[in-house]
Amino acid sequence: MSQGGDVKARILAVAAQLFMEQGFAATSVREIGERAAVGQSSLYHHVRSKSQLLFQLSQSFSTELLDRITAMTNATPSPSDQLRGLIHVVLSVVESHQAEVTVFLREGHALPDGPRQQIHRERELVDALVDKMIVDGMTAGEFRPDLDVRLTRMGILGMCYWTYQWFRPDGERGSADIANYFADLVLTGMSNVDSSRRVEASPEPDPAARVD
Repeated sequence: MSQGGDVKARILAVAAQLFMEQGFAATSVREIGERAAVGQSSLYHHVRSKSQLLFQLSQSFSTELLDRITAMTNATPSPSDQLRGLIHVVLSVVESHQAEVTVFLREGHALPDGPRQQIHRERELVDALVDKMIVDGMTAGEFRPDLDVRLTRMGILGMCYWTYQWFRPDGERGSADIANYFADLVLTGMSNVDSSRRVEASPEPDPAARVD
């Protein structure tokens, strides 16, 4: 990477960290430059505005997420495996880009209309991919036929995205372990298992038949 690329990458990394720590509105461009150890002339050579940084950070996350989900889906034929892969992708991105994910989910409202609509379109593409996994699974008989597609997708993505609030790389469980737990939870609830094959709960014993 060129020296200019190094400087821009450092500015973006610092901006993401500051936006995560204290919010977009409370962070100034000057503060970003000071923490990034970049002089004002160099800073404004790479950055036109604080909103530009917010857009680039949001786009970086949304584009990577969309690209990784698309690649995983193309390489994974089973809808059940695709949903498991989706959860792993989101949790992996949260782990590696937690500051950017936080900015994307928490500060998107601060973007100007044009950039905000562009990010929204990429989010809609992710939503469409997840909806297709669910519909394909219902069609193939892997998932329950009574699923509300939109509500199911919102529940899955909401559960995964929210980890940005509490996930810690040095925590008790790693992202892959959490992803497997979430996937097992989701797929068990969505599974199209014939009710006649489910194990019935043992009935309560008749109190009159108890022996003291």
